Amino acid sequence: MNFKIILIIIAFVNLNEKEAFEYYTSQIRAKYELVDAKPVKYPIKHGVIGKEKPDFIMVVEFPNQEALEQLFNSEDYKKLIPYRKKAFTDLKVFISEKQ
Repeated sequence: MNFKIILIIIAFVNLNEKEAFEYYTSQIRAKYELVDAKPVKYPIKHGVIGKEKPDFIMVVEFPNQEALEQLFNSEDYKKLIPYRKKAFTDLKVFISEKQ
């Protein structure tokens, strides 16, 4: 059975690195398209627990595990990692499966 892979990204944006953030997010969206992944960005309106709420939540649906691995193992993605590190002060990524 082939499961879709759901990637959940929760992050705080580094306000001092707006250019890195803009570059990374535009480039990663293009990379998602290459592997038929579908990103959906969710705006944050209210925090429920704690005082701080993240700036950025995105859910990305990959057609399968191979697509996820293809993206994260690609040299093009690896070149974006320095921008990702600058763009976010705190980044959490969760992976789940969906039938």
